[in-house]
Formats: sequence, C-alpha cells, structure tokens
Amino acid sequence: MLNSAVEAFSGLRCQIVDGLKPGTAATKLVVLSHGFGAPGDDLVGLAAFLIRSSETVAATCRFVFPAAPIDLSPLGMPGGRAWWPINMAKLAEINQTGDYDQLMKLLPDGMLAASEQFLEALREMQTRYGLGDSETVLGGFSQGAMLSTDVVLRHSVLPRNLVLFSGTVLCSAEWQQFAADHPGCPVLQSHGRQDPVLPFPPAETLRDLLGRSGFVVNFRPFDGPHTIPEQVLLDLARLLS
Repeated sequence: MLNSAVEAFSGLRCQIVDGLKPGTAATKLVVLSHGFGAPGDDLVGLAAFLIRSSETVAATCRFVFPAAPIDLSPLGMPGGRAWWPINMAKLAEINQTGDYDQLMKLLPDGMLAASEQFLEALREMQTRYGLGDSETVLGGFSQGAMLSTDVVLRHSVLPRNLVLFSGTVLCSAEWQQFAADHPGCPVLQSHGRQDPVLPFPPAETLRDLLGRSGFVVNFRPFDGPHTIPEQVLLDLARLLS
C-alpha cells in the first residue's frame, strides 16, 4: 500500500509518496525533480515502481517530488513547469551545429534563484523528516538533474547519492571549481546516446568533470532518446536498497 500526501516546502508544492507501515519513520529521503515543460507530478510514478521493486526501499524510503515554480501555461504549455526559462530554439541550434561549448558555458537566467529556493526547500524537508544529507538521495531528470547538480556543487550539499537522469553541464567553469572544492559523493548518471534534446557528449563531460574531483560516478549510457530506461531505475532501486 502506498501513502501519498501534498505539502509545501519553501513555496514549492511537493508530492510525497512512501510505502512505510503506520508508525514507521523513513531512514532515507529521496528527492527527485522533473524536467523542463513537464507537469509537477511527472516523476511521481517512479516511486511506485521503486517501492514495489524492493522490500528494503518500501521499508526505508520517503520520496518527495517538488513541482518547479514557473508555470509555462502562458507560453502555450498547459500544465508544464520549469525551474528556469530555456530558449528551446537556441538549444536546437546548439544541437544542430554541435557547438556544445555554448551550452556548457551557459549560466541561465533564473538558475541561481531556483538553486537557492530548492536548497531552502531541501533543508525544510530534512528538518520535517529528521534526516540529514547523509540520509538524502538527491536527483532528477533533465533540467531537474541540472538543478540537483548545481545545488550539490554550489551549496556544498553532501548527499548520500546524486542521481542524474539525462542531465548536462552548465556554467562549466564554476562547476569545475565547486567540484574541486567538494568532498565528493557517489553519483548514478544515465544518458541516451541518441538524446535529441540534451546531446550525449556533454554528458560525458559531466561524468569526467565530477570524476576528476573525486565523485564516484556510475555512468550508465544507453541506446535511446531523452528518457529514463527501466534498467537504470533498477540500478536506482539497488542503490536505495
């Protein structure tokens, strides 16, 4: 049986899901953030998959899925949300030309504010559930993976694991410096070789950037597009167990 609730942390509407028995406290907090243009509940279904895949996950994990603060409905994307605005035409141009340095040097408008707000929300969650960084698994898909990477590096968050589904490198000079000053943590990173949205080569750059700085990266490339394959979810389930 799954338990679900909705709660706000630092102004972010969050869906909370767990399989805990009544009176049982979670020993791991798993915070997963969705990508650009997706609804706030886009990744919620992952909780049921992960909980049903492992008795240990069911008995120990509480999942939190924050909805990004920006409503994209006025831009013709009903129900879509974003952590910060993305120029999709510019991204398509970068993909077409293969000039990935343009992408990796970007510091998008709104990213710093989103990172700050998310950090505040994370600290509120941890206080609410009595869990610290060492009991927190932090990650997301696409823009949610970028956000999670920035929060960990920029704010020296030290999670139990960092989980990056189809992310990429941004503000590379800053991230390199932050990573060099970070003690590092285990990372599960996946990316499709045929990803038409966020190209594969910058994902390899992200892997190498983190690896050079002492992060232990389990890199899981796959033949496919901008998605999360079932095998990678099973890897996550094993990690959470």
